[in-house]
Amino acid sequence: MTVKVISRRIIARQVTIKLVDGSLIQGKINLYNDEAMVQRVSDVFTKLPDPFVVVFEATAEGKNGRILVLNKKNVVWVSVEDKAPSPWEEEEPLEAAGALLWERLPSP
Repeated sequence: MTVKVISRRIIARQVTIKLVDGSLIQGKINLYNDEAMVQRVSDVFTKLPDPFVVVFEATAEGKNGRILVLNKKNVVWVSVEDKAPSPWEEEEPLEAAGALLWERLPSP
C-alpha cells in the first residue's frame, strides 16, 4: 500500500471561471503542486494531468465560501483577477538595505 503525502502549502490566485453551461465561478485556485512545476494559472489547466481543479473560497449560484471540484473539460475560459507576485520584487528596496549596511560600517 502506498501513501501519498498531501502538502498544505498554498499559492492562491483569484480567478473567474466560465463553464460550458454559461455559469460563472469566482474563487481561488492553488498554484502549488508537489508533482509538477506550476507558475501560471494556465499551467494548472495545461500541464497537470489531473482532470479536475479545486476552486476554494468560491462564489457560485449566489452562494459564497464554497469549495468546488470542477472537471477541466467543462471550463470555457479562466480569467486571472489578481496580480501575480513577482519573485524579483523584494519587501525593501535594495538601496534601503544597502544604506543600513553603510551606516553600520566604521568611518575611516
